[in-house]
Amino acid sequence: MAAFTTVGIAAEMQKIDKTAKNVERACKAKVGTKFSFGGGKLLAEKLAENAPKRTGGLAESVKAGAVKYDAGNGYYCKVAPDGKNAQGESYAKIGNILEYGRSNMAARPWFNPTMEQSESEVTQAMQA
Repeated sequence: MAAFTTVGIAAEMQKIDKTAKNVERACKAKVGTKFSFGGGKLLAEKLAENAPKRTGGLAESVKAGAVKYDAGNGYYCKVAPDGKNAQGESYAKIGNILEYGRSNMAARPWFNPTMEQSESEVTQAMQA
């Protein structure tokens, strides 16, 4: 049986590992909410600005979640209304009803138009 031994590569492997950790940290920072330049934080702010403000609860509920990683999509975070109002209704449900309307109420789109208008700015913030 043969054996394969390398010498002198340990230091290079440590450099690669350190670089990989720095890249992961930078990606999480750019996508998330930890810093003011994070795409998730910026998008949450844009959505909160454009959310219907009857009581202000919907706008205040828009949050960017934790940064996650998926091999198919890379780093991402969910940005959406979170929580419930005083009557126990989900802010996500309220936002959906406002966005698409219902039989007795016309739609008042705010989420999708904001996403479309903010896409370039959010992407640039993450790429900077």
